[in-house]
Amino acid sequence: MRTTTLPIVCATLLTGSLAGAQTRPVDLHCERNQRVTVGGDIGRDPAIDLRWQGVPYKMLRVRTSSGAHRFEDPVSGLILISIPGKAMLLDGRRGEPVANDCRARTGGRPVR
Repeated sequence: MRTTTLPIVCATLLTGSLAGAQTRPVDLHCERNQRVTVGGDIGRDPAIDLRWQGVPYKMLRVRTSSGAHRFEDPVSGLILISIPGKAMLLDGRRGEPVANDCRARTGGRPVR
């Protein structure tokens, strides 16, 4: 799967999540110059496409009681959690973050 074929997504982190509707994937810029690309509507879709370190992943929604958007890839064990203002990518098998403080950029600055 190529990044250009990822489905609709948005970057409205200011409204509380990555939910919404735009016509292209969103690049999230994280600590340590890492980038995560997200395709799909995090607020609605049962699954999203994610690209990290050049590798595509199919992330499946997991319900939460906190209201955070959580997606997991059952093959790799990666977990994406999106909360208002930012997201993080975790290695679910090791229980540690692999990309932290991920934010969409607006005008060259991270959305806060």
